[in-house]
Amino acid sequence: MLNPLQIEILKEVINIGVGKSAELLNTMVQSHIKLDVPEVKIVEFSEYSDFVNYFEEENYAVITLPFNGELNGFSKLILSSDHAAKLVNAFIGKSGTNLDMDSLRVDILSEIGNVIINAVMGTLSNMLSIHLDYIVPIYEQGSRNIIIPDEMIKNESAILFAKTHFKIEEFEARGNFAIFFKVKSFNSLIEKIQLYYEKFLS
Repeated sequence: MLNPLQIEILKEVINIGVGKSAELLNTMVQSHIKLDVPEVKIVEFSEYSDFVNYFEEENYAVITLPFNGELNGFSKLILSSDHAAKLVNAFIGKSGTNLDMDSLRVDILSEIGNVIINAVMGTLSNMLSIHLDYIVPIYEQGSRNIIIPDEMIKNESAILFAKTHFKIEEFEARGNFAIFFKVKSFNSLIEKIQLYYEKFLS
């Protein structure tokens, strides 16, 4: 498992990626967007039930980006329906939090998820010198059961979990960013982080 220093390196990577995504999102909306990541942690397989129980809302919007290459797994932006609606409202300039899940909402949330996930994963890839290939992002809506892929449960995978806060003028929303790694990939990630640290010291 990761030590505190390795966690800090990952937190730095995610914060840089989230910062880049905020810059991109600023060009898409007529308001200044601030994103911040107050907490980053690793969730082990033995903690999966606690991880799922963290999500207490009935309905979620989840954007998933599968990846492979030197690492294999899934990246997800997870938003409760209320907070997803707040983001959509900010982007289309309407108030209220009860928009229907129509094609416009799906398109906007998919684009937001795509921007954030690609910025974070791109930063991870560049800073840690990891080659990754991406598959087309997937949008899902449903209960918290859609958050953890069955494949990840079967493989007893590790999760890199980051709470994410969005601030768009008067709108404030919370989301969660999670990267699900298969065991072999997670071990490779630890090796890459160690190499990055050693290179930084040299």
